[in-house]
Amino acid sequence: MTEQTGLQTDMQKLVAAIEATPQNWPAYVDLVNVLIVSENYLEAEELGLKSLGIFADNFAAVQQLNYAVGNLYYAVGAYDKANEFFGKIADATLLHDATMMQAQAFYAKNDFKQALVFALTGVEQVADDEAAIILLGNIWLGLQDLTQAAAAFEKALALNSKSFDANFGRGLVQTVHGEPGNHWLATAQAIDGDRYQNQAQRLDEIAQLLAGSKNE
Repeated sequence: MTEQTGLQTDMQKLVAAIEATPQNWPAYVDLVNVLIVSENYLEAEELGLKSLGIFADNFAAVQQLNYAVGNLYYAVGAYDKANEFFGKIADATLLHDATMMQAQAFYAKNDFKQALVFALTGVEQVADDEAAIILLGNIWLGLQDLTQAAAAFEKALALNSKSFDANFGRGLVQTVHGEPGNHWLATAQAIDGDRYQNQAQRLDEIAQLLAGSKNE
């Protein structure tokens, strides 16, 4: 079974579940998510917004639907709209994920100062979230603060020494410093050679940019 066939099967099952039990709000959430994965964005938006109206008096449903709709807008690059919905999250089980999605959305817009606010909050919420710490490191790179970036990547490496992203980020900082013995980049290349090659141009571009800022 191909992935697309599997998604179609999932959609059919969820539609049947909704038709059988119209108040089954988790099925609506799941269907929105499947529509996003299958890139049926208009249908996902229509269902998500409609479902928010249907379940307006159900706190749990509204929270999950807000998160799903936020993910939809993030997926299509509508980052301000995405953050509107992520900003409505108050449920404790979703709050950290919503906070980090807000950080990612601002990062995607190159609004590094706003991204930093949310990333720092997210790391305070869950101190051992490796992905959150790596995002924080990348945000510090965007802000051209190499010291803070290095510290964040090293914190992530302490959690997972085999992380490609943490090794790559720390290696990037080392490249900008121009110091020899860059074992971080060597480790990243060993972990995922194809991905390393794909990021090689980015490595050169960012290193040159940061080196120029450092010299200034």
